[in-house]
Amino acid sequence: MSAPSDDAPANLQALLEAEPPGRTEVGDSPPITDLAGFIRHLEASGRFHRDTGFGRVYHPGSFSLRENQPSDALHIVVHDNRVAAHVDRVSPLGIRPERRSRYSVRRAAAHNLAGMAYDLIRLLRGRQGDHRSELDCEWRWETARGLPDPSDLLDPAASAWSLQLEAEVDGRIDESRLREALTEALGIGPGDLDPLDVVECPDDIALDRARNQLQAAPMVVNEWPPLRVRLVHRAQGDILMLNINHAAADGISALRILRTIASTYAGDDDRRPALDFPTVRDLPVRPASAPVSTLKERYRYLVEQLRNRLARPARLAREEPVDEHGYGFLLVKLSPEDTRRVADIDRPGTSRNVLMAGLHLAIGDWNLRHGSPGRRVGVLVPVNLRPLGWREETIGNFSVTARVSTSRRHRAGAATALKAITAQTTRNKRTRSGIALVAALERCRMLPLWVRQSLVVLEPLTANRLVDTAMLANLGWMDDPPSFGADAGATRSVWFSVPARVPECLCIGAVTVAGQLHLVLRYPHRLFGPGAARRFAECYLERIRSVAENDP
Repeated sequence: MSAPSDDAPANLQALLEAEPPGRTEVGDSPPITDLAGFIRHLEASGRFHRDTGFGRVYHPGSFSLRENQPSDALHIVVHDNRVAAHVDRVSPLGIRPERRSRYSVRRAAAHNLAGMAYDLIRLLRGRQGDHRSELDCEWRWETARGLPDPSDLLDPAASAWSLQLEAEVDGRIDESRLREALTEALGIGPGDLDPLDVVECPDDIALDRARNQLQAAPMVVNEWPPLRVRLVHRAQGDILMLNINHAAADGISALRILRTIASTYAGDDDRRPALDFPTVRDLPVRPASAPVSTLKERYRYLVEQLRNRLARPARLAREEPVDEHGYGFLLVKLSPEDTRRVADIDRPGTSRNVLMAGLHLAIGDWNLRHGSPGRRVGVLVPVNLRPLGWREETIGNFSVTARVSTSRRHRAGAATALKAITAQTTRNKRTRSGIALVAALERCRMLPLWVRQSLVVLEPLTANRLVDTAMLANLGWMDDPPSFGADAGATRSVWFSVPARVPECLCIGAVTVAGQLHLVLRYPHRLFGPGAARRFAECYLERIRSVAENDP
């Protein structure tokens, strides 16, 4: 997009309001890079109602469009150069076939009550990740200015915003074939970065060092590709390590990346086109760094503070901490017998709830041993926002974090903890408002704007960084692990973990491969030393087994 002329309006809102309501002609839809033309086309399509008169009471001084449908309706608000969008569970519009939509007093009242009730319940539960249930970005005149400011991103000196994924094979992976597979799978061009390096690891100490070094390297999302690959040669079988920028991919997308690389290396006939990362596309927007409404920001802050005063969150007790940035990694594999008790393949969600309940109990036990009070424990869990039938179609971070909390009463026993956890995870699954937003943005072709929000290391609803004790991410049961072909041998292990925004938050990644549960404890050096991490892992495994025995 070229820069405006001297007599052009100063911002996006002025461009949109220069055209009176209903005057834009319907034609071919402009590309989303022409954001003003794109939004005008949405209005002219007849699928949206432009707020005038009474409707502007909701967003005074802003340009507002509401989708003409009774529920899960997309609502777009433009203020100066800020573009915000969310989904109204109940639209305030009275939808009338073949006639222009108008506000309905009854529906407006239902809209306000539903919105206030949902916001209050969400905040009181600490549903921090639901801020991704809104689009909030800022339009730029020049595409080049759409790149994020350094202040928007996680400080590389403090931590790499990296998603870890590893595949271990029985045989050997050839470097030159792997490089060719990466070039084809990622669409790497002559001017792009070479993502691959190769190391030899004669022992476990060298292997740990190679892993820590790779995952400590920050991936710049504006460079292509937004990941790094390390091939580790070992006598007992090679390991392919991936460090993927978490803004560019969540766990489901990362697994798709690994599968594509493996199938391309193996020369499978059903290979797919080069992977598409919408996050790194050039768009004339950047993530907004502050909410559109100052009043809304203050409201969220007060409710969050009230919740924390009523039930102050627990911190995981430190042991043998080291004053340095970054993470250590502890890899643990359960036996097939223990895995069958934890993960029932015929009952989806069983392993998720067992692992979550075991983690809450382990945190309670650990803190009790270290003299910490038994307060509320909050564990974040990534929740998939992909609509049904859309699971692996696009590479991006389409997850939202929901908190699952327990009190000391909930942790009185394994059965009690499992019951409390199951109730909360079921409720969280029912109330994922972000799914409706992703579906609405996709049908209106605005999804690339929302994907760009992943560039920001999204804070909790307030500036409070001390509310979450741990994070648990579970990729589930993998019947068919990625295969690199007969020459490389079978893939016997897959390891996975995600980062946390909180500096001292323990992150646990889980995936079941070849009938065995693989766990990665990703611990901040400022929380645990290696010995402490092993002791916590032992406590966690003990609690997982006790919960599994109480699972009916």
